[in-house]
Amino acid sequence: MNLSGYDNIKKLAEQDKGTDIFTLVRVSHIHLFGISFIFFIVGIVFSHAYVRPLWIKYLVIGAPFVCLIVDVSSWYMVKIYHPIRMGDDERGRDARMCFAFMWVTSMYQMWIGRTPKAVLERVAAIVG
Repeated sequence: MNLSGYDNIKKLAEQDKGTDIFTLVRVSHIHLFGISFIFFIVGIVFSHAYVRPLWIKYLVIGAPFVCLIVDVSSWYMVKIYHPIRMGDDERGRDARMCFAFMWVTSMYQMWIGRTPKAVLERVAAIVG
């Protein structure tokens, strides 16, 4: 920090306006489409997993999309109201946790776990 002279102090005292709107639009476009596509693919695989009660499955599939929208919209809202930034990290953490749960559950059920008893009984009833 150079505090000698008025010009140097004026430079240091300028208010940080954050990222400009054009950069935000470009980056948010990439994030919304790219990350949504990843959540969509993992959600499709996870939709075939055996998870009970069903509301947990629905919540885990839908939550990352809501978290992503809240996260990206907070980038814009922080320009108006700075404390919005406080919840930004939590939404990213929640989305990562849902993604990890979907991925681990799907991989476990596909490669390691046995077919659940309820599924075997349902298949036996269909086959006859």
